Amino acid sequence: MSLALVLLLSAAALPSQSQLEKAAQDALAGSCPNRPVAFDSDLTVAARAFVNAAKAGLSDLSGSALSFYSSLESSEPSPVAGVATVSPPSLADRAVGELFPKTCRFNRIGVAAAVLPSGEALVAALTAQHSSELSPVPGSVGAGDSVEIKGRLAAGLSEPKLFVTRPGGDVEELKLATTGERFSGRVSLRATGEHSIEVLAEGPGGPQVLALRRVFAGVERPARPPAHRATGTGLEAVESEIGQLRSARGLPPLQRDAELDAVAEGHSREMARTRTFAHVLATDGNLGDRLRKAGYAYRSAGENIGLSDDAITAHAAVAGSPAHLANLLDPRHRRIGLGMARGLSPDGAPALYLTEVLAAPVVGSLDPARDALDLLAQERARRRLPPLQRSPDLDAVARSAVAEVALQDTLKLRPDVTQAALESDPTLKSVVGELFVGSAPDEARSSRNLADARWKRIGAGAIYASSKTYGPGRLWLLIFYAN
Repeated sequence: MSLALVLLLSAAALPSQSQLEKAAQDALAGSCPNRPVAFDSDLTVAARAFVNAAKAGLSDLSGSALSFYSSLESSEPSPVAGVATVSPPSLADRAVGELFPKTCRFNRIGVAAAVLPSGEALVAALTAQHSSELSPVPGSVGAGDSVEIKGRLAAGLSEPKLFVTRPGGDVEELKLATTGERFSGRVSLRATGEHSIEVLAEGPGGPQVLALRRVFAGVERPARPPAHRATGTGLEAVESEIGQLRSARGLPPLQRDAELDAVAEGHSREMARTRTFAHVLATDGNLGDRLRKAGYAYRSAGENIGLSDDAITAHAAVAGSPAHLANLLDPRHRRIGLGMARGLSPDGAPALYLTEVLAAPVVGSLDPARDALDLLAQERARRRLPPLQRSPDLDAVARSAVAEVALQDTLKLRPDVTQAALESDPTLKSVVGELFVGSAPDEARSSRNLADARWKRIGAGAIYASSKTYGPGRLWLLIFYAN
């Protein structure tokens, strides 16, 4: 009887949910005056699930574990997690006010507490900056069901996009219908397993994640956080994780690139300096701006950014986003650069900013004009068109003219250039020129005159030259068709 009485007294000493929320309101009134903050039912359920799991020995007492339960219950993409242990449990309500970001950049909160077997109280708080509206999406459905995605964009956002990562790891972009700031769509969950659904929109800082929802179709949700793999926490661990991810999909490994490392680290440092978590900053522009400034010529490029306590957990958040995962699995990319910097998060907490830059660099052809004409010949043969005879006279005019336009950094040919090509061979009756700026000879595949059966002869000139308008290491290509 005495033991039972002690346990009952300990449990009674823990403040109730209403007392915890009242303490949170009082703390917010003092530290964030005039800031409208609402209690969020999903964040509250997540906080309660975490403290109960910890009480049952199913979870460690960490912010990352609390974030795991938030990912099961809420569609908020990046809530801030706060965890504390308190003794005696009767003081749990006093700890609540210490778990919120001091910058007050949030408008949704959820709190919970439980008494641990040790006799201490575990207190959990989740905060989020909620702007765009999203209708509730269930976290568990039957296999073959579908879920509706609909909401309204906040001011300053546009171009909503919907991505889903399927149980097998494939990433799809699905269509969203838009009317003004409202959007809607439907996701069919045909396969059994976990589907990760993400809604993005364009904002002043580039792509912005509005919602991230884990939906389990025909399977039970996980009851505890995944076991932590001891692979380290630095950039080498991130590189290893990305390599394993691509290998599992049958994709070639990415080669670490020192120039891309410098671009990635520079952006991480600038995010940390400005306490701004975004792809686009007023001080260093967008990814294309940063690559051009570094003089890096690329055929394809993508960027992921993450924010957490260390690099590996920041990368885990990146890999959990369908749109960012698509960047990692893009088969075009061949190189990767990684950079990190420590500083304060936008909420004022110590954090690590991670940047991952993926790209396919331009690898110059020894004879790009010949390679372009070979591609055109193959394409015409595929279409069963007669081959074009290469003209050395047209080649000479094209070489001279393309060098001139590259020097002037313009995509316009002087009218007399075509006339010079026509006059280069007295047997020619008509000539047309097409000018391209790109990264490889296969740009010629987009030629408008490729399939025109009137042409009998062809000539080309090409040069690699950097451009203020089009970027470093661009291939300038001029093709003449004639008859």
